[in-house]
Amino acid sequence: MKFPLTLVLLFSLVPLAQADVWTYPSPGDQFRSKEYSVKVLQDDEVQQSFTYQDKNPDKKLINRMTDYNHWTTFSFDGSVKIEVTRMNGSAAGAEVRPLAAKIKPVISSSTIGFTITKPGKFWIKFPGMEEHPLFIFADPPETDVPDRNDKNVKWFEGGKVHEIGEKFRVKSGQTIYLEGGAYVKGTITGRNVDNVTIRGRGILSGIDIPRKPGVAGIPWNLIQFDGSGSQTVEGITCIQPPHFVLLSRGKFSVRNTKLFGWYHQTDGWGGGDDSLIEDSFLKVNDDVVKFYGQNQTARRLTIWQQVNGAPFQLGWGGNGQTATNCLAEDITIIRTENTHRNPAKTSNTSLLNLQKQDPESRISGVTIRRVRIEDDALHLLGIKDASGSIAGIQLSDIEIHGKVGSPGYLLTAGSGKVEQISFENIRIGGDKVGSLNWRLGPGVPSPDIR
Repeated sequence: MKFPLTLVLLFSLVPLAQADVWTYPSPGDQFRSKEYSVKVLQDDEVQQSFTYQDKNPDKKLINRMTDYNHWTTFSFDGSVKIEVTRMNGSAAGAEVRPLAAKIKPVISSSTIGFTITKPGKFWIKFPGMEEHPLFIFADPPETDVPDRNDKNVKWFEGGKVHEIGEKFRVKSGQTIYLEGGAYVKGTITGRNVDNVTIRGRGILSGIDIPRKPGVAGIPWNLIQFDGSGSQTVEGITCIQPPHFVLLSRGKFSVRNTKLFGWYHQTDGWGGGDDSLIEDSFLKVNDDVVKFYGQNQTARRLTIWQQVNGAPFQLGWGGNGQTATNCLAEDITIIRTENTHRNPAKTSNTSLLNLQKQDPESRISGVTIRRVRIEDDALHLLGIKDASGSIAGIQLSDIEIHGKVGSPGYLLTAGSGKVEQISFENIRIGGDKVGSLNWRLGPGVPSPDIR
């Protein structure tokens, strides 16, 4: 059938509708927050963004951590207004963190509103709701969404709960796609895999996986890849890990992920040589980022430091833990929960930490720069039982809003050697620090302070 030319031209001039905000369906009311609701507004369109809640199951440490996590995820382009309603109280005094975002919300009764023009990870801090933090994950639009009909794609549909069990196997060349609003229960494993991807805007939850603490738990991480190939995780939210959240032995690229963990040994991220984590949020209860290899990079991270672990860890005495040419930059720590510890003692909670080093380990060329801690800090650098060699560690442009328990400690063991440690532009409470008093082991020179 032929159409008149004028009609064809008319159709060509009509703009196609294009979504600039993407919210995701609910996987079930059992996951819905009982404390908060979130709306996203753009132009004249208002969308409800499903808000989750997740309960802390750790009976040993719950008194030192939050009781719940609450969060919502949406994707957008352009500019959006976010409205958060506290369902059981007033919003008076609410703040949007990080403070570096310089967002001043409009508060009315039980609701706060604010506008954003770029993606971000935000904590909405309500007075009196310390046990119920709310996080807003405002994501960029999805790219590279796989073909659902591709035989190498395993697709988990949004708005549903999926059961995959322990160690769901991913193969080389495969993509696992968690559509926004998908709630996938289980853990994922890839053995000797290359060119594998887990992506989407859905949730991977280890909530029903039995916990195996200690060394026995190491193979039972939420996502674990073996092999030296290329592996990617992008966009998803990970909750209730039975052990580590994301661990790979290969070239591991992690982007725009959101990681939650409650238990001791729920470390955040670890990868092989040339691995990367960026633009991600981490609230885990052990070491957040493990620098155990060569040429590893962490950048643009938002961290809530819980009670049992360091933001950046250099070693626990295991084989192969030799950080070389590693970089962390543009890091924001919005909360620290470990400042109850005695600063006169060593602990595993320094900004950059090493708890134990093998004699064969050689650590060199580690840079931590442009870090903003919007809370107190226990230690900036803690090195204990360094039995090998450590050289060329630099911390620069570190800004701490609160107090610092003590600068830290540099302690060797056996014939261990620590040297060439430098600090540049360290500010505490707005003031630049000109000197730091260290606990130094025998033969360890004082750090260079600039």
